[in-house]
Amino acid sequence: MPLNVDDLEFPVMQIVTQRAGPFSDDLARHLSHALGANDSTRRSSSCVVYMLARAPLARDALHAVCREHDVDSAIIQTPRPLSAFKLLVFDMDSTLINIECIDELADLVGKKQEVAALTERAMQNRDVDYDTSLRMRTRLLAGLSVARFDDLYAQRLQITPGAAALVKTAKMAGLKTAIVSGGFDYFTGRVRAELGVDEDYSNHLEVVAGKLTGELLGTLINADVKARRVQALCLDLGIPTSDAIVVGDGANDLKMMALAGLSVGYRAKPVVRAAVDVNIERLGLDSLLTVFDAQAAPGISGVEPR
Repeated sequence: MPLNVDDLEFPVMQIVTQRAGPFSDDLARHLSHALGANDSTRRSSSCVVYMLARAPLARDALHAVCREHDVDSAIIQTPRPLSAFKLLVFDMDSTLINIECIDELADLVGKKQEVAALTERAMQNRDVDYDTSLRMRTRLLAGLSVARFDDLYAQRLQITPGAAALVKTAKMAGLKTAIVSGGFDYFTGRVRAELGVDEDYSNHLEVVAGKLTGELLGTLINADVKARRVQALCLDLGIPTSDAIVVGDGANDLKMMALAGLSVGYRAKPVVRAAVDVNIERLGLDSLLTVFDAQAAPGISGVEPR
């Protein structure tokens, strides 16, 4: 018998799972048992939605089960269409683009390995706090000519697959879009223009005589500032932060993600994967659109329940 959620007196959790190739029947059934699902349905050859009347596992464990089965996962407590949200906020480095810009800038001065190690420690929320790490890294860039930024953008920076489609569809659905990044405004500005994002907010590197001094000007954009910016954007729109979607990958995104109605990790660090609603590890950013399309109506059925 398929599960009829109209007969239930307690919340039903949906887990939208996706993979690059088709779900075999064996994989779909195996995952159903591993998740403790009460019912499930196919939304396409590569997307299966599972229904859990009572979650037998914590959310990080549910994501982990999906990861072990090589599928991306979205844990949905209250299904909402994309148009029910009013704001879509992105981190930039390793989220909207394929690189960490500061690491690539460091490569231009022969210090990529040193800077990348500091970046990783900060993103993993280890022993070096983000502010200290960022200032340590930018000071290693002192003397770099800003004339080299154009070549870096053209030769090394690539927009993440699916980003353009996600931004375009979100804007068509009425959402405002923004980049809120601990990166640098030269890059966020160009990415914003290329994708048609509404605004960007990021760090500004001090330049004297066409070269970096290694210092930052103005407010340093850290996790707290990112969260305050999301709050400010929501206030400007006259909406609660629960009407925002936030997409990121590192520890400094967690505070703004915690405010959101839907948090999305893209190729995220472990500390982020454990905390978010949606984990995208194998597919493009536009697979988030499938999550909205796949959120099931009551009374779904399909793959054999546990």
